[in-house]
Amino acid sequence: MNRGIFITGTDTGVGKTVFSALLLRALLLNDYSACPFKPIETGCRRDGEILLPEDGEFLKEMTAKAEPIKNITPYCFEHPVAPMVAAELEGKEIEIERIKKTYKELSLKYDLIVTEGAGGLMVPIREDYYYLDLALELRLPVVVVALNRLGVINHTLLTLEVLDKYGLKVLGVVLNNLSKDPLDQSRDSNLHTLKRLIDVDIFINIPGLKQISREELDRVALQTINVEQLLNALN
Repeated sequence: MNRGIFITGTDTGVGKTVFSALLLRALLLNDYSACPFKPIETGCRRDGEILLPEDGEFLKEMTAKAEPIKNITPYCFEHPVAPMVAAELEGKEIEIERIKKTYKELSLKYDLIVTEGAGGLMVPIREDYYYLDLALELRLPVVVVALNRLGVINHTLLTLEVLDKYGLKVLGVVLNNLSKDPLDQSRDSNLHTLKRLIDVDIFINIPGLKQISREELDRVALQTINVEQLLNALN
């Protein structure tokens, strides 16, 4: 199969990693081999001389336990800022060719690679290179993850407009309901409004999770993600 999906967000903190985990679990439960690829993680926890990519480790535990973490997250930075800024602060350089080479090597071993960006499409990796450019170079179709909150309609439409402008295929849109607060008027209407305004074949509404456990992720993944529909849309 050797296919891949690029997960982007309308903003930071919208639940991309949660959805990536759900997708990885859904693929595994449907007997597909899948591997996460979060090429750059910032805000990593320091353990002595080692930086630990907590999102990368979390996603690795979902499906690809045997894969070395250096392949899942090649670049780790301590500062919780955009990759370009983190690299400058820490005196390092992000090599795009290394990211592309690692992705290619992973794609030869698994049915599907779930690549997760940081923040949104226009987060800079280098001064002249954004996550948008990475998705373009890897030629990956995109799933847009949005958080159900005030402003999500504008953020989602802007993200879709950029993808359309650059000719990237949109596989679907995910609306995350991670807040435990009661629904207000905005959050209660966002799902219906987005469905009216955007034209995508796949629209996934993720309910609030009771907890972040494998059992809970499996339950929600089976309820919300139609793996065959998603894979058919890749063709």
